[in-house]
Amino acid sequence: MAIFHLTSDNFEGFVEFEFNKDGYLTRYDTENATMSKEHLVFLLKRFPRHIDQAEELMSKSDTATFTEIVSEVTFEMFWNKYNEKVNSSRKRALQKWNRMSKSDRIKAYQYINKYFMSIPYGTRKKYAETYLNAELWNN
Repeated sequence: MAIFHLTSDNFEGFVEFEFNKDGYLTRYDTENATMSKEHLVFLLKRFPRHIDQAEELMSKSDTATFTEIVSEVTFEMFWNKYNEKVNSSRKRALQKWNRMSKSDRIKAYQYINKYFMSIPYGTRKKYAETYLNAELWNN
């Protein structure tokens, strides 16, 4: 299960979306958002029903932010989401992970998608341990 908050320049507050373990939308909550009826109808009619499509759509938006809400991030969650298992050193990445604060772990985890979207075409992503050592989420 994954929970995301959608914020936008077009409304106040946030809309909460919940996706199941297979990535399908299971719940949304507009209680914390103040928006016009037209914005609400537009959002609910056009919002993708799968997490991959939602993340892709939000990465292209200049006015909306789609943020995963996590309270605890394990190394396994990071390792699987970063998905650079062939070239990265799990041992070195885990050593760095264990030295990081809880808030830095959450930031590092949440920044992965933004980092992937910023990589120029034809450029390889950093090894997992290099990503953690560079602390790109703080730039």
